[in-house]
Amino acid sequence: MFQNIRKCDLLIIIILLLVVSVFGYYYVNSLARSQLWIKTYPVRAELSARQIRCSNDGPLWLADILRHQTKHNNAPANQIAYIEPNGTLHHCENGYMGKYPILSDSVTEKTRFRYASVTKLWTADAILQLIKDGKLSLDTPLSDIISEIDTPKDTRINDITISQLLLHRAGFDRYSIFGQDMFGIGKDICPNHINELNNITLGFDPDSKMSYSNLGYCLLGEVISRLNEDKSYKEVIKKQYNFSENGIQFVSNSAMSDEVTYNYVETGLTGYADIYTAFDYDGLASAAGLSGNAIDLAQQVKIMAAKPSPNIISMDEQVSCDKSQIKDCYGYAMVPYQPNKQSATLYYRDGGLLGLSTLVAIDERGGVVALLSNGTPDNGKVGNDTVKMMIYDQLIQ
Repeated sequence: MFQNIRKCDLLIIIILLLVVSVFGYYYVNSLARSQLWIKTYPVRAELSARQIRCSNDGPLWLADILRHQTKHNNAPANQIAYIEPNGTLHHCENGYMGKYPILSDSVTEKTRFRYASVTKLWTADAILQLIKDGKLSLDTPLSDIISEIDTPKDTRINDITISQLLLHRAGFDRYSIFGQDMFGIGKDICPNHINELNNITLGFDPDSKMSYSNLGYCLLGEVISRLNEDKSYKEVIKKQYNFSENGIQFVSNSAMSDEVTYNYVETGLTGYADIYTAFDYDGLASAAGLSGNAIDLAQQVKIMAAKPSPNIISMDEQVSCDKSQIKDCYGYAMVPYQPNKQSATLYYRDGGLLGLSTLVAIDERGGVVALLSNGTPDNGKVGNDTVKMMIYDQLIQ
């Protein structure tokens, strides 16, 4: 029977078998499928980089930042907004809302991105406003506001102040069993089990060093709630910052209809298959719970930075740190960067979640840059710091 099969027919059969085998392999092997998708990124990046759209008469470096994010930081979709010190607004966008280029709608200036830890700016600003309103002070003990702290086994918790929470110096080590890191490390304390503060042990003496803490900002959210007639943090912030007049909203554990798709691919056996359920976004409302576009973000931050001191760019002068190192210092809301004592200072606040990164920068004259990206660099902090230096060079020149 096989004697009548021509060589070309045999070749076709072999090719079909190979195609079926390859298709079957990737169909049943999700990790291999993810790795293959990652290898297509240079093509997707090139398509996105060709889709940069900017407002009229904007500075060329805004497009350069988006091009860099797309080609070097795994972010095929981005928004950037720049408000000059005089209030003139410029913006650029690139990429597609969906996973697949060309087949998806293009990102616009209205497309929604999650703000991640940039959310902390609203929490810090609301706390600083309570201070200016005379409802508490930087030295107010947390236990004066949070009545559940009554019999802590670690008595140092009684010494934690509002200032220390803002500065990430309250004693919470995010990677310890009591740190309540976002990735599920530590106890579920805030906001649903505040009384558990009585049962934890601090990682270090309050005010002895800095350790970044989402738990600290969740507790600040509780302070805001308690000092506003026990209204929820979300309710207070929505009203105080007029969210009904812009596109800023709190997120939940699902994608929103106008939200970009994030460039996160699960490549391991112990990772997160669904970025929307990886975190308790309701619990993280005051630390990483907001979303919106870059223009709304820049406009709100510019208002915050223009408020009387203490404001989001204020520092605690009693805290010693090296401003020439990015992220070595924390102010009440932002990180200052000053290469040397003769240089101008730029203030940063960044954030990141699975498949997304956010950044805000404020110069000494009141100029504001907001950058939202649906990806994160492979080289982590190095990649993020490169973008910060690119922005520094443009704003300080």
